Amino acid sequence: MWKKIFILALVFSLKAGVANAQDKAGDLAIVVSKNRALDNVTSDELTKIFRAEKPKGSDGVRFVLIAREPGAAERAAALAGIYKTSEDDYSKYFLQATFTGLVSSAPRPFSSPAALRQFVSGTPGAIGYLRGSDVDDSVKIVKVDGHAPGDADYPLKIK
Repeated sequence: MWKKIFILALVFSLKAGVANAQDKAGDLAIVVSKNRALDNVTSDELTKIFRAEKPKGSDGVRFVLIAREPGAAERAAALAGIYKTSEDDYSKYFLQATFTGLVSSAPRPFSSPAALRQFVSGTPGAIGYLRGSDVDDSVKIVKVDGHAPGDADYPLKIK
């Protein structure tokens, strides 16, 4: 009898783990270096950070903005959910921000999740985004509005 209960519990926990991983796959995770003192941001703060309107964190470390390359689903989700703009307007914004001295350049684009993850893990101040299923223990996920990827109310979704 106990053996059957144990097996059922194991099956349900495995299904829950698979469902959570699938939930995260559709979420856009905000990632920073593991030693960064940034655990939670509001949606408004996140937009200001990624638009270079908030250049430093509360720890005094300057943000290093990174992104996925144009055409990546993660970038489209970031444009919609973080920047709240189109690809063309994003390019115009960063061209103007570079011209006025707000930033030295647009966020550096990465062509693969692994390269982006490696850069974030090794660069103090780096902040970027990945598909939730592409996150590993080399980086830290930042909660948005108190929610983590996989939570029902997490605001950043990949379509």
